[in-house]
Amino acid sequence: MNRRTHLRNAAVAGLVILLLFLLATQHLPAVAAPPQSPMAQAQVGVNPLTATASLAPNSSTTVTFTIANNTAEPRTFNASFSGTPTGFTVTQQSSISISANSSGQFNVLIASTASGQAPGAYGPVTVTFTGAATGQSNVTGSATINITVTGATFTPTITPTATTGVPTATPTRGPVCRDGFEGDNEYGDAKVLDVNTSQERAICPAGDVDWLVFGGVHGKTYTVDISRMDPGIDLSLELFDSDLNSIAFNDDFYNRDPANPNPGDTRPRIQIRIPADGRYYIKVRDSAGRGGVNYIYVIALLDESYGPTPTLVREICIDLFEPDGLPEQSHLLTSNEIQEDRKLCPAGDADWVTFFGKAGKRYILYTDTRRYRGRNTVNGETQAGADTTIVLSDRDGVTLLDVNDDIPGGSTLDSQIEFTPDIDGFYFLQVKNTGDIGNQFIRYDLVLLLCVPGQTDCGRATVAGTPVIPITPLPTGTPGRDFNLDLTSTPRPTVTNTP
Repeated sequence: MNRRTHLRNAAVAGLVILLLFLLATQHLPAVAAPPQSPMAQAQVGVNPLTATASLAPNSSTTVTFTIANNTAEPRTFNASFSGTPTGFTVTQQSSISISANSSGQFNVLIASTASGQAPGAYGPVTVTFTGAATGQSNVTGSATINITVTGATFTPTITPTATTGVPTATPTRGPVCRDGFEGDNEYGDAKVLDVNTSQERAICPAGDVDWLVFGGVHGKTYTVDISRMDPGIDLSLELFDSDLNSIAFNDDFYNRDPANPNPGDTRPRIQIRIPADGRYYIKVRDSAGRGGVNYIYVIALLDESYGPTPTLVREICIDLFEPDGLPEQSHLLTSNEIQEDRKLCPAGDADWVTFFGKAGKRYILYTDTRRYRGRNTVNGETQAGADTTIVLSDRDGVTLLDVNDDIPGGSTLDSQIEFTPDIDGFYFLQVKNTGDIGNQFIRYDLVLLLCVPGQTDCGRATVAGTPVIPITPLPTGTPGRDFNLDLTSTPRPTVTNTP
């Protein structure tokens, strides 16, 4: 074999070796990248990551975040803020405790502190949520809030025209009302209120209605409370079952401190034992239909667990005078009339009546539970569970004139007020049970006596149900809205007592 042949064979062999080397390198295993923790396993989850707060100048709003504690221990979360623009304050409503591998609602309050802020975008504000646990390192998560001033009450801008010099006005807009929970004006849009939590809300604009919903457990007692109600509004609470049947109502609850009742406390509260598992709806509104950007309130749902109150039976809870939970729903009580078999049911029930008072006449209004006392021997003159309080209001249904809890000088928990009007008009009386306790077994009669001039024995009779003897004959005439104010015949029941 000659030299040329050797060279050719060597070249071919080299090419084959090079080709085999290149092929081998294509099949070498790739070096594994170091493991990284996926975002799904972050110790703190925040939703949404970017939120928008819309508010009018010199008003406030609430932004709600859902915080997920993905650690193995319960933690207490607080928030810190950076980037807050001039003219605003950003604060947390309160710290929250979240169990391990659970989530909770965290409310951030944004307030505009300048009345002349121009509409537009401000921020963003960075919110850092820090979760602390004893003996553990802190964990954090963050989000941003973009602030938008959506409207203001402007003074029209006057711009002279170039040709005539006649000024023209620029149209302006009023404040935009949103509190972070809108729209919730219908029960189908009700926002969830979790047990043992609170929400800051606004009644805005005028006539605004807020609906909330929670899950109730059969037999457990829940309290729905308005813990804060800003001046200018007078809220009422109404509770509905899953079929939208009204099961409880309250306008004013002044007995938060039983040792020091405050008739001027008009914040409402409902306490009720839930009759069945299901969804329950809360309706919040201003009693007079008012509203505005600064009409702020805080509502809370408290779980009172199981208590001694009898199970509510709706069919026998409501008396024939319902609904009468507001002054505008009050039933007429005429002079020397007995309204029998009224019920203080459910818990938080309030009964309103209206009566005509003539200036200079003397009236006695009282409750009487003696006929319903049953086997109660603890207090022989009062039905078990009944401790009525009556509140007399002026012709506007608001101004307080008198309050009585127990009739002085007697062994009774019934109530009585003596009243001599200075001005003719329709006056209002509210009847409630002390502590807002209520069930279908707490019953009472309500009586209005018109005393004869100089009569010294005008008041509650010593025997239950004793009628008042008429002093003058029954006036003749056609019954109507114009009432005869003189003493009339023996009082008669307006409804038939149910055994």
